[in-house]
Amino acid sequence: MSRSPRARTEDDAPPTDWLGELPPELHLRILEGVDDFSDCAAFSLASPRLGLLALRSGLARFKDPLFAVAMRLLLVQRRCADPFVTVSATLNEVILRRYAADRRASADHFPWLARVSPALRLSSEVTGAGASRAEHWRLRRGEENGANLRRRLLQSGTVQHYEGERGAERVVRMESADGEVAFYEGERGAERMVRMESANGNVQYYEGERGAERLVRMELADGMVQHYEGEQGAERMVRMELPDGTVLHYEGERGAEERVVQAGASEDKAAVEKRYKAMRVAELKSECERLGLATTGVKAALVARLLAA
Repeated sequence: MSRSPRARTEDDAPPTDWLGELPPELHLRILEGVDDFSDCAAFSLASPRLGLLALRSGLARFKDPLFAVAMRLLLVQRRCADPFVTVSATLNEVILRRYAADRRASADHFPWLARVSPALRLSSEVTGAGASRAEHWRLRRGEENGANLRRRLLQSGTVQHYEGERGAERVVRMESADGEVAFYEGERGAERMVRMESANGNVQYYEGERGAERLVRMELADGMVQHYEGEQGAERMVRMELPDGTVLHYEGERGAEERVVQAGASEDKAAVEKRYKAMRVAELKSECERLGLATTGVKAALVARLLAA
């Protein structure tokens, strides 16, 4: 139960936070009515306690990435008020690029950006038809288009992110509608994929030039790490590291890898059984699959099947 604030008297010092004088139940009502990002930033700087309350309460405007842009702009404007500081009271390219790279960013807010920073802002344009119909985000300096920042295929939902100056933009990230995110390195026209993050938490790492990227390592969400060798399309697993520190080695072509005992190493049956029993069901099934064994049954059945192999 909230307690009403004590009535002020003439002996009280002036409050430093006038909003703090209001009953707590009114705070969120006030914040819910703030719909401009500049006002959200001003509220938060005037009363950090209320800004934190808005964030913790999940108010949409305060959670939007444009709120961070508004905060930076307001801080810059305050610095400009200092006669000993020389700084431009507008948004810079770094801030706009960072906003465009955020997957939560929306072109619906570009008019606000144009209002607060008319000299340098973001613009959106839709081109093409059918599967090639795409929305392009660009930097815009006055009336002149700048570098491409983002391209979204409207039919598939795939989003490509770019870095670099106009005419030299290179792909650095590609997000698919199914949640997969691919990361790229290299100059324009020679971008090569170096990492792929799946929606299930698995991460794949690649090496090689563009068009010949080969899988070299896969980190699974359950802590297992698989290492691969071979050219693109023929990668074969050569080593598996389990979460408990166990390292398994494999030989054979892709799809027919068989576990082998490393030269100079030996395991007695008791040690092997102990290791299998320490593995999780998902790990046991993965091991059975690699050995060409059935993956059905409870944990005890999987362990027995592996011991008999």
